[in-house]
Amino acid sequence: MRFPRQAKIFRGQLDAAPVVSVLFLLLLFIQIKPLLYTPGVLVHLQNPAATIQIGKDGRIQFGTNFFAEAQTNELLAALTNSAAGPPFDLQVDPAALPAVAARARDAVNQILVQLQNPAATIKIGRDGRIQFGTNFFTGAQTNELRAALQNFVAGPPFYLQMDPAAPPAVAARARDAVNQIFLIRPPAAQRPLLGTDNPTVMVRVNFLGQYIYDNQVVGEQELKAGLTNALQAAARQSKELTLTIAGDEQVKWDALTRLAQWAREAGIKDTILAEWIDKPSASPAKPVP
Repeated sequence: MRFPRQAKIFRGQLDAAPVVSVLFLLLLFIQIKPLLYTPGVLVHLQNPAATIQIGKDGRIQFGTNFFAEAQTNELLAALTNSAAGPPFDLQVDPAALPAVAARARDAVNQILVQLQNPAATIKIGRDGRIQFGTNFFTGAQTNELRAALQNFVAGPPFYLQMDPAAPPAVAARARDAVNQIFLIRPPAAQRPLLGTDNPTVMVRVNFLGQYIYDNQVVGEQELKAGLTNALQAAARQSKELTLTIAGDEQVKWDALTRLAQWAREAGIKDTILAEWIDKPSASPAKPVP
């Protein structure tokens, strides 16, 4: 049985307008594709092969090899020849004794300093002097060292390296002097600023322009995520969130402007600046007649 066929071979002229329209839409979709949001959650997985583990007995494990605290040269060679890093991830066994873990951690940190930029290393000598680059500073020359770190183009991060021959008391004073440099000094205020009754979240900015949130140095993405979570927590209480910026007196203005822009992108509308307020001096006591 045959069915009637109505199909005929096209022998006329082809209209170019539909073909050009389809090609135009195809090019348009190709241009828009990079701007579209990719669904899902971006997860950064650490490379297990780049993990340095400190066991409960203080031994250092990297890959399938174990090293003692005195085998720093062997561990340095293993890390240098490793194809997995840097960066390396340091993990400490919770069952390790604090003193044992501290010694092993210091040994590993000394090795990691050598793998990083040696020009960004702050060295404390056996006499307590602080060396950065080719310059030496005493414990009282913190402002000069602070300016040298601020003008350094290859850092942060900076690494602190102690001379093993330095006496503990001398090394402790020099370490405290270096730590004082990285403390944030807000500018002094002539009069108290008005506060807010909203929930607040504080972000500190040190003199190097680094952002410190929840006691950690964070980048743009981590900071935005933290501000968004704090904003959502305040919204559950039907309140607005206020951002308090504690910026160092030597921080550059563009770092504060960038932080305020990130806060607006996260949805925070109110921002206040933290200032240092000196305690009023006590009035002199009246003489007793």
